[in-house]
Amino acid sequence: MNEWPALLQRAQLGDKQAYQRFLTEALPFLRSRARRYVSAQQVEDLVQDVLLTVHRILHSYQYDLPVEPWLSGILRHKYYESWRELAKGTWQPLAEDDSWHPVADFAEESQADAVTRVLAPLNAEQAQALFATKVAELSVQETANLMQRSVAWVKVNVHRAIVLLRTELTEEP
Repeated sequence: MNEWPALLQRAQLGDKQAYQRFLTEALPFLRSRARRYVSAQQVEDLVQDVLLTVHRILHSYQYDLPVEPWLSGILRHKYYESWRELAKGTWQPLAEDDSWHPVADFAEESQADAVTRVLAPLNAEQAQALFATKVAELSVQETANLMQRSVAWVKVNVHRAIVLLRTELTEEP
């Protein structure tokens, strides 16, 4: 393991023997790490995905950094990528049944009062971000431009607003 950075550096320069030696020595490490994520039957598939990725991004390795975290990061990324792919294939849209939506029969003026009461715990910027993204259905980028804030700021404030509202609405009166 101590020689891995030097082997990878030589491999980046085209030394095929150094690359082969690195791959041979890295296999047991990758297999043991892969067992943390997948069943024994899936270890080899995950390791092969990692090795293909290592081959593709070998040029990105910085030889002054440790190899193990770099390999572990690739392994973790490939694991989560495989789960995303699996989830894409099994996702089913909800039926067009609106029966699960809460129904409230409010007069128009009482609707405004109810919305005002529900949004009261939010600060003005959280309420604006939430309204823009969820009610006006603007994208996060459009909301960020409108509010002259960053995309990350909008995402954080919308998330915080939703968490706060969820807490407020689920508490017993």
